[in-house]
Amino acid sequence: MMQMMDQILANPLYTIIAIVLLVMLVFAIVKKIIKLIITFLILFAVYVAVVHFTGGNVQQTIDKTIQSGTETAKEVQKKAEESKQVQEAKKKLDNVIKK
Repeated sequence: MMQMMDQILANPLYTIIAIVLLVMLVFAIVKKIIKLIITFLILFAVYVAVVHFTGGNVQQTIDKTIQSGTETAKEVQKKAEESKQVQEAKKKLDNVIKK
């Protein structure tokens, strides 16, 4: 693995190809995440409409959902910050870009 990384970093053409592939991968992931968020927002709007039309308390339902989403987002952020692999990949990419 390290030999392959050394070869990629040693040859500027391979480095450019690797960076382009990495950017395309990140773009595809972000695009899918945005679609997922839009889908959840649509489903949430439908859920709120159902609660409203069935006589439930919409404000209380929204507050509970926001609280649950905030807690989940904090947990995900904590896990991402703890991931050493992500931090190492960022450092390697910064080194490649600086060269």
